Amino acid sequence: MVSEVEARKIYADAVHFDGLNICNWSREIFEAWHKGGITGVSCTCGLWEGFKDSIANYIQWQKWFEEHSDLIVQARSVADIRAAKKTGKTAVLLSWQNTAGIEDQIGYLRVFRDLGIRKMQLTYNTQNYSGAGYTELNDGGLTGFGREVVDEMAKLGMVVDLSHVGPKTSEDTIRYAPEGKPPCFSHILPGGLKDHPRNKPDHLIKLIGEKGGFVGLSQFGPHMEKGNDSTIDDYVDALDYVIGLIGEDLVGIGSDASEGHSRPSEFLEWCNKDKGYARRLTPWGSQKVVKPLGPLAERAELAVAMARKGWSEKKMRKVLGENWLNYLEKIFGS
Repeated sequence: MVSEVEARKIYADAVHFDGLNICNWSREIFEAWHKGGITGVSCTCGLWEGFKDSIANYIQWQKWFEEHSDLIVQARSVADIRAAKKTGKTAVLLSWQNTAGIEDQIGYLRVFRDLGIRKMQLTYNTQNYSGAGYTELNDGGLTGFGREVVDEMAKLGMVVDLSHVGPKTSEDTIRYAPEGKPPCFSHILPGGLKDHPRNKPDHLIKLIGEKGGFVGLSQFGPHMEKGNDSTIDDYVDALDYVIGLIGEDLVGIGSDASEGHSRPSEFLEWCNKDKGYARRLTPWGSQKVVKPLGPLAERAELAVAMARKGWSEKKMRKVLGENWLNYLEKIFGS
């Protein structure tokens, strides 16, 4: 049995990778990562933006990397994430929650890969050129263009994320993806614990596991079994539930932390409207959302909660970060 004191020591020594943050980026967030001992974070730097605005987002991040070089560094590889652990910095893996930024040009994928955008969600909530999001009126599945996008991303060593993608498009993509380059659910919750369209049904979680893909667990209270009454212990229970479906080597953290954004806020309203301005897709731009992992600066409490559940040190280290890094290495290659 791992004690609380031992759990905190393990956490301090372990690699902790968070598969999704969409925070109000600032030095305060970067300091919170540092205080929270977070080694690496997949940071959303693209949602509804087209090519030009996606480039602008990248430029802004480059300014932050320069201005806050004592705290953060861009990660273009797994080696960069491990190096950040040694230097006490947080590695930022720039990521998109949509492929809107490539517009209708598959060749743009190479441009953004070369800039270090190594992870892209195929669609965000609604329809795009590649397929359908989970709120779309009709999920027609992975398109022919989408197949080419998936092929090119595999070739370029880019992660295909299916978190907000519709069930048919998700299944099509999992089955179509080239062998050895499986997609992931970077920030989801299991439908087996709460039936909600945003949650992934157990059969899709099992399918992505069979293909060697990856599942990161979100802490979005309304979609958890106990809703906004959920605690950090309930989050660990959800991790154990998914581990029961696909094993402990393919599961990790994808907190969906949105620290620094209030509800309601103009940004979250933009996120939750189709293309950022049209019909409202979900109420979460303004309604209450509890995130039971708590502040980023207190992330070590997750390790303590794992220890309370009787987790071994080996299992803790895997789920805290090693599993994510093993998966990213599989996709990125050398």
